[in-house]
Amino acid sequence: MTASAVAGFQIEAFLARERDRVNAALAEVTEDAVAGAPPALREPMRYALATPGKRLRPILCAAAWRAVRGDDAPDAVYRLACAVEVVHTYSLVHDDLPCMDDDALRRGRPTVHTVYGNTRAMLAGAALIPAAARVLDVAARSLGLDAEVRRALVLELCRAGGAEGMVGGQLMDLAGEARRLDARALEDIHRRKTGALLAASLCLGGLAAGADEAALAALSTYGGDLGLAFQIVDDVLDVTGDAAALGKTAGKDESAGKTTYPSLFGLTGSKSLAAAFISDAIVALHAAGIRSEELEALARYVVERTH
Repeated sequence: MTASAVAGFQIEAFLARERDRVNAALAEVTEDAVAGAPPALREPMRYALATPGKRLRPILCAAAWRAVRGDDAPDAVYRLACAVEVVHTYSLVHDDLPCMDDDALRRGRPTVHTVYGNTRAMLAGAALIPAAARVLDVAARSLGLDAEVRRALVLELCRAGGAEGMVGGQLMDLAGEARRLDARALEDIHRRKTGALLAASLCLGGLAAGADEAALAALSTYGGDLGLAFQIVDDVLDVTGDAAALGKTAGKDESAGKTTYPSLFGLTGSKSLAAAFISDAIVALHAAGIRSEELEALARYVVERTH
């Protein structure tokens, strides 16, 4: 079954509409995020946040809201969702630095450090971390969420984006270069590096919508499995894609000596594994009584994408 075939759901049209809403919200919160920064810092921050992208994380956040509430998400939910995109953007700025992945191309544009230099890029990325917390809190207040829920939102974002999640996964990923990892170690890295922030995107939308514990657990499981499938497909595309299609340098994993899913399971085995994680993700939603054609179609999209 293809993504477009999920109950007749038109995934490309849906993604286009959602990206427009996310981009409008991101443009709005960017001005708040860079407010008060000196021009030398404000410029690379704006450049980073304006980089085009799939906007998958904020789209998932808004879809989780709708899955819980059953009605359309107001603009404030999209501004709240942008907090995850701000954290994701900071991680990309730092990932591209010479001390990490040393990449000159990101989403079809020169990377931030290529344009503004290493120091300004590093500091711009760092400045985006507290900016994300501010974006999250302001949006949560505009939704009328109480202090306990706002605290839970900030804690979830910090947990997923910090040492327990994305940052810890990045260090483990770097430490694993030029070493042969087994499947368990590779999964641990990517549940942190990629899966944690995707899971948080779902949890933020669920928390803001008033989801109960069972629904939040299901959304988190769905997000974690989705994150692993996303990473597996990324690994496959790093082998089969090209820079023009990917919007970033292809073949970087192999040249860095990284263990990847294709290196462990082959291309066919990797694709089958990604499909299995997507199936598990959808089962988790159904087990909690969550029926969302948006989330199901997004899951299928993750394994069928070409960039």
